[in-house]
Parts: sequence; structure tokens; C-alpha cells
Amino acid sequence: MNRILITGGSGFLGRHLVRELLNRYKDIEIVTISRGETEIARMLAESHNERLEPIMGDIRDVDTLRYALKEIDTVIHLAAMKHIDFCESYPLEAVTTNVIGTMNLLKLFSGNTFIGMSTDKAAGPSNCYGATKLLLERLVLEQARKNTGRRYMAVRSGNLFGSSGSVVEKWKQQIRRSNRITVTNLEMTRFFIKVDTVVDFMIEVIEQGENGKIYVPFQKAATLRDVAKAVIEVYGDGETTMEFIGLREGERMHEKICFSPKEVASQINECSSECAERLSIEEVKDWLVS
Repeated sequence: MNRILITGGSGFLGRHLVRELLNRYKDIEIVTISRGETEIARMLAESHNERLEPIMGDIRDVDTLRYALKEIDTVIHLAAMKHIDFCESYPLEAVTTNVIGTMNLLKLFSGNTFIGMSTDKAAGPSNCYGATKLLLERLVLEQARKNTGRRYMAVRSGNLFGSSGSVVEKWKQQIRRSNRITVTNLEMTRFFIKVDTVVDFMIEVIEQGENGKIYVPFQKAATLRDVAKAVIEVYGDGETTMEFIGLREGERMHEKICFSPKEVASQINECSSECAERLSIEEVKDWLVS
């Protein structure tokens, strides 16, 4: 591992992963590719490291990828269109970014280690986003079967707690703006995991992962009722209200984390967020203020 390409490196997970990799490994160089100039500027402001080379570009562009992949031995593929409602409204954008972009990367990659980032929504997908991530996993595993001398792996995670665009971040903004939050269904459950936990897990996969595996970090679940209560207690007040809007197109009440024990190398005990070990309200509050 000498030169790493991280797609989506200026995003929420990408920035944390870049920082930790640069801190742990003093000799590696990291190339990132992202579309957002604001996010790239923010990453550079946080890093100030000469071993980091950001590229502004789109993973759907083959020429950009060909340039970014020069002398790369490790790829961590995080870039994706991830908002469920946008993927439902613009499926062509979702497919060309999440599927065609992945195909481009896999076709041009000639290094040793490839890790694709997936989601719990890929398990029995009910929406366009989950379907594109299922295809990402299948494409990575196909390459693993064809290239046994390399390592092709995927990491499947639930919701990154507090990530940009997440329900927690949205509620914080709504409280600041109108002291009211919009809720789909209080009984809905979701898997949640801290970004630092995912970063440590991904580095473990880089160091020890086996070709052709889907890796799943341990993660607890929470009801939206408990998450909403924690957010209101930390950021709201006695006047904070809720507005119920119902499930969005493509959403389901509960998520799954894996298909079967044979498909994953590491897994949680329960496949459904409805039955998984729960985060307490106090744990959620601790996460909010940490």
C-alpha cells in the first residue's frame, strides 16, 4: 500500500478516512477524486498535507479515472449518489454514477486491493439506491472470481451517524430554522454506526481482508422515536414539535444488514434492524455531543 485512490474522498466518510490513513501510515500518498469544489476546499483546509492530491472530476468520466489511477495500488470506492428520494426521481443519474462509475473503476484498475463501499439497503433492496449498491457488490465479487491474485472486497454499513444529509443533520437544521422536525414514522428502525468505527473497520479490511468477501461491521439499531427524542433533548426545547410526513417513495420500515451467513465474513447477530440490539437514548445523546 503505497498510493491510494479514494473516490468521494471529500465527503463525510472520505475526509475522516483520509485523515486517519495519513496519520497512521507516514509513507503513503493519497489521491482523491470528487465533484464538489466546496467539499474539496474544506478537505484541503483540514489536511494541509503534501501527501494528499485532490482531483476534481467525475467517476463517470473514463479519461479522468485513467489519470487518477496512475500508479495506484489500492482503491477505496466511496463515491455515490446516496439520497434515496433523489435516486428514485433520477434513476439514470443513480445508475450512471453508482453502477457505470463502478464499472469504469473496475475496468481500469490494475493494482492490488479494491474496496467498494456498500449499504444495508443493498440487502433485499426496495429502492433504486439499494439496487445500485447491490450491483456494486456483485460487480466487485465478479472481479474477485476473475482475478484471484488481487483482492476485491466490499464493506456494507448502515447509516453513518451525523453524516451530511442524514436525518440527524436534517433535524438539527430544522430545529435551528423553525424548532420543528419532520418525521416519517416514529416506529421506523435504522442501523447506525459512528464514522470513526467505520474508518477503523475499513483500515482493518485493507490490512487483513480476503479476496471475494463482503465485510459488515457490528452496529446497533435505533427507532426514529428514540433518535428524535435524543435530538430534541440535546438541540431543541419544550416547544420543539414534530410533523409527520409518512414514508418516502422507496423507503421501508426496517432495514436488513446481510443476505445470509455464507455471504459475509463478519456480521451482526440479527439481520433486521427491527430485531437488532438497540441503541439507548442516552447512547444516542452521547453520540450527538461527542
